[in-house]
Amino acid sequence: MKMRYFPRTLSLALLLSPGLCASGQMSAPQGEDISPKKQQISPSSHELVVLVDIHPHQDKVLPAELALAEAVIHKLDQPGNMFSIIVFGSQAPVLVKSQVQASEAIMTIRSVTLEQTQEKNYTVHLYGALNLAFDQVTNHTRPKSLLVISEGNDDFTGKTFKQTVTRAQQLRIACDVAMVADHPLRGSKAIQIYGFDLLRLAGKTHGLYAEIGEGQKKVSHSADRLSESILGRAQEQ
Repeated sequence: MKMRYFPRTLSLALLLSPGLCASGQMSAPQGEDISPKKQQISPSSHELVVLVDIHPHQDKVLPAELALAEAVIHKLDQPGNMFSIIVFGSQAPVLVKSQVQASEAIMTIRSVTLEQTQEKNYTVHLYGALNLAFDQVTNHTRPKSLLVISEGNDDFTGKTFKQTVTRAQQLRIACDVAMVADHPLRGSKAIQIYGFDLLRLAGKTHGLYAEIGEGQKKVSHSADRLSESILGRAQEQ
């Protein structure tokens, strides 16, 4: 199911960005080295790639998105665990940090800002962000997860969704999803309007799906659930 944005009547949110240039393009902080770092990694360690939606309609819920990302990373701060951060919106997704320890990942999350654009109608590039995340996997035997924090809008088609699921399964990556939005996610009769494909993605990759809403009341509980799910899968592998 393909959704596109229309004027402000509907708004949605998933990846993070540490800085934006004046033109509205996402960019890393000046002088930032986002190349993968060579580190000694334990075979039992876990890889987590966090994707944060920073498109302009997420202005009311970005603090909740960032708080959730930071809380999960903090709870997974264990020896050998490595983190990558990706931000996405109406522009091409950006790999902000790759394979860093928890302390550096948290500092990066705290520097993320909202994307700026003058466009009224645009597509959120979730599919490209997921592909970028898959490219960060460096060890095919170590447990790994993606955490997508988003409003639920995406650029999936039937073909691209199938390709995403297939690639995640081939890489043995579980995709956890946290829906953060300042609007209802479901319509009449509780039919899901936003995040339908993300719900399916979590299910098909043995990930956890959580709906948080716009406030920060559910952040702590959701962070506990997500981190426990990630650690539980790591112990099973």
